[in-house]
Amino acid sequence: MNRLKFADFGRIHVGREDIPAFGIKGKAAGLCLLQIVVGLFACACGGATIDIQPATVDSQEEFEDKANSLRPGDELILHEGLYSQNGRRAVTAKGTADKPIIIRAAETGKVLLTRPADNIDRHNNIEFVDCSHLIVRGLRFQGGSSGVRFIRGEHVTFERCEIFQTGNNALTMNSGDCDSFIIRRNHIHHTGLSNSGPTEGEGMYIGCHSGSCRTTNTLVEGNYIHHLRSTSGGGNDGVEIKVGSYGNIVRDNVIHDTNIGRQYPGIFIYGGGPKVNIVEGNVIWRAGEGIQVVSDAIVRNNIIFNCSINGITAAPHGAVSRMRNVTIVNNTIANHPRGVRIRWSNTSNMIFSNNAIYCPGSTAIDASGIGEAKFSANYIAGRLSGATVDGSRFCDGGLISVAFVSPETNDFRPGPDSALIDKANSNFAPKLDFNCIARKAPFDVGAYESQGRSGNPPWRIQSGFKQCSRDTDSEKAVDPG
Repeated sequence: MNRLKFADFGRIHVGREDIPAFGIKGKAAGLCLLQIVVGLFACACGGATIDIQPATVDSQEEFEDKANSLRPGDELILHEGLYSQNGRRAVTAKGTADKPIIIRAAETGKVLLTRPADNIDRHNNIEFVDCSHLIVRGLRFQGGSSGVRFIRGEHVTFERCEIFQTGNNALTMNSGDCDSFIIRRNHIHHTGLSNSGPTEGEGMYIGCHSGSCRTTNTLVEGNYIHHLRSTSGGGNDGVEIKVGSYGNIVRDNVIHDTNIGRQYPGIFIYGGGPKVNIVEGNVIWRAGEGIQVVSDAIVRNNIIFNCSINGITAAPHGAVSRMRNVTIVNNTIANHPRGVRIRWSNTSNMIFSNNAIYCPGSTAIDASGIGEAKFSANYIAGRLSGATVDGSRFCDGGLISVAFVSPETNDFRPGPDSALIDKANSNFAPKLDFNCIARKAPFDVGAYESQGRSGNPPWRIQSGFKQCSRDTDSEKAVDPG
């Protein structure tokens, strides 16, 4: 049965209703009581709405108390202000598929969950422990060692939140198995600020490095991740999906400046699980490597430019026993010291096709062990090592200034006279392009499909959130096509 909340000014919240409670006599009082009882049974399929205001306390705050008391269907609304806590802040909330629990910010004002500065190495900002069918929306998390740590969980949606100024990493899912999460349109920035010793600063650390825990069937979509710092070998990757985690999609994220202190990838996919992970539609710049992939992944429609090491690294890693099932297609890779580094000896089912790799004055392709892999319609500007321009697997892409509309302003759409237009291998062309526009034959090389359109205009590369409309209702967590 729903719980009642007695608010100020003599009103009662029953489910979503707000009913006068006091100052009523006689028949009116009886009628009011009857309305309440009827409301309780009528709203049994719903839940209570609980509103809380900011509080600053030494150890435990009202937010934590209320969040841990939520039942399926309940909604906890945090109103504008500062919520600070000195001790551990941990929440366990278990909804159901038809009655999820919602924890969110009020529609007006900003909500900030923080903790004293001396907690930056002592406590995480918040820990969500064994949560299920939970929606967390619109909250800001400042400080803590890790910003938001998920300790196991399933069917959790974490969206439109901000995590920033953490001592170590921002969001972690490396303390037990996690399944069917949605991590969408969050702003993650300025991590790894601890000065007490070597620190990491990953934007998202997903899965366990040893493979002892896994994250599966999770969507990481439309997040804005930038200015990540690390002073240790752990790194400051934008999104890192560890060995054994599978069935995840990382798409439409904007990631830059994962190179403060150390230089680590914008996105790192280990693989090694029974299903592939998909990396698509992301834009990455000023990382160490833009994307690093080892095994079991589809990498498509990404735009990567101005990285300090490589655009894409596809090579072995000590944590992954076998390299297999990697498809890298229709990516645009520009202006790196080395566009793509490939080490594919002793691999199986590897595809590299329809990529535009423009690194004039430096190395576009550095490859070995590519004899058994499928290569086709990759257009190149720059030096090649371990490969040659043969007009089939690797083709002359011409001048970068002709290939793209305006590479100096990061506009990597094909120019009107581009060598990329209509030159893709149709067997490997994705259904959509970087801007979520349907591709039509004959297909273009690279992340954009021009189709003679003057603009392909939906979203231009810039700092901030990417705008891209997908038919998400028809898409599953894994779409290997």
